[in-house]
Amino acid sequence: MKTVSIDIGSTWTKGALFEVGDRDLQLLKRTVSPTTVQHLADGFFQVLNALLDDDNAIERIRSGEITLNYSSSAKGGLAVAALGLVPSITLESARVAAYSAGAKITQVFAYRMNRSDIRALEDNPPDILLFAGGTDGGHFDTICHNASLLAASKLDCSIVYAGNRAVQDEVTDLLGQKDLVVVENVLPALDQQNPDPAREAMRSIFLSRIVKGKGLDEIIAATGSEPVPTPYAVYEFTRHIQEHVPGWHDFMLLDMGGATTDVYSSHDQCPPPGAVQRGLPEPLIKRTVEGDLGMRVSAEAASETGEALIAEHLAHDPAQIAAFHEYVEKVTAEPDYLPQDSQGKRFDTLLAGACAAYACERHAGRSTQVYTLEGTVDVQTGRDLTSVKKVIGSGGWLANSKEFDVGNWIRERKVDSKGKTVLLPSTVEYYRDEQYLFPLLANVARNYPEAAAFTGVALLAQS
Repeated sequence: MKTVSIDIGSTWTKGALFEVGDRDLQLLKRTVSPTTVQHLADGFFQVLNALLDDDNAIERIRSGEITLNYSSSAKGGLAVAALGLVPSITLESARVAAYSAGAKITQVFAYRMNRSDIRALEDNPPDILLFAGGTDGGHFDTICHNASLLAASKLDCSIVYAGNRAVQDEVTDLLGQKDLVVVENVLPALDQQNPDPAREAMRSIFLSRIVKGKGLDEIIAATGSEPVPTPYAVYEFTRHIQEHVPGWHDFMLLDMGGATTDVYSSHDQCPPPGAVQRGLPEPLIKRTVEGDLGMRVSAEAASETGEALIAEHLAHDPAQIAAFHEYVEKVTAEPDYLPQDSQGKRFDTLLAGACAAYACERHAGRSTQVYTLEGTVDVQTGRDLTSVKKVIGSGGWLANSKEFDVGNWIRERKVDSKGKTVLLPSTVEYYRDEQYLFPLLANVARNYPEAAAFTGVALLAQS
């Protein structure tokens, strides 16, 4: 059986043709073409025709002779605004649901909304508003207040209500004139996260509404196959690796692009003896995305975030720091630019190091010592990744950079700006997706999870 995988990115549309074996895949052919941003279908079919070199390609796919899976992160991906009550509780659960659906969170609102919040949503409408708040049977006044403001607003996007079940009827009555979907609560109890119903609702909205106008609807009509957001596919691929590949239950995956750095981790949370865990329980698979950490489109923001770290690596030399900022301006203006000289390559490494260091820091939890009558206690919040040893680097720059070692940069962020210990590993085994196949294998994993997972790990290059 042959299978085709295509990933439509913001800059490039990538594709590969695989032969499916019992527990692995054989790469037969791959190609890449510039993404046709104004009409994504054009670039997609260019890649498909190049892979199959067959006038009957569509018929072979529709008949099932060749399977097809594809994903898209073009035009900025799936933009979600998250609304919750307490930031560290229901709003955090909304984030987990949105990130696992492959979305990027563009706006965040907590507690009672005001008119300024509504104007912010109207001026920069997301694809989806994920409306959470309250455990089942808990707080409801603020939820009804927020629903009333949304009902009176000009906001014209899909709204997924995933809050307190006891207020579903009131929310439905208030928002009945909006494009509303009601699902189970993302946080039915304080010790129980439930992201899957909201996640599936967002995926359904992506397929039924958002693909229209981008040319993806033409691809669906022609092939009979539906796309998923690229980060959604990679999130599920992370799950398949931990399920099917021995020795890969605990690991991190960095997907670094021109605009964002996504961090995925597979890890069972288990606080060490004597430590107290605060906050919501951590999921087995977790994704975070950092929109200010990228190698090209977000290079200026990344350089600002990593300013102190980068200056230290440049020995605080004013001339070198000035040259670095000139380089950042250049690559921001010319996202396709690849440095040819040693200075430019060094500056690219500093950008990548800042993206990796701060993205991992934000993904990880914190530990701090608290003094009690019974002595000192370590209090942990968030994800404890100190025992994780394996880290995978994917994305164009990481795939091609043989000398880069992400472990060195992770160690730079062991203490955050508030003096808290960042729960990241001290030593790691770093593996590189050197053929940059992970997004394509993630698509194949929808039909052949075990074969795709084994192939992905087998093709990694260890630094």
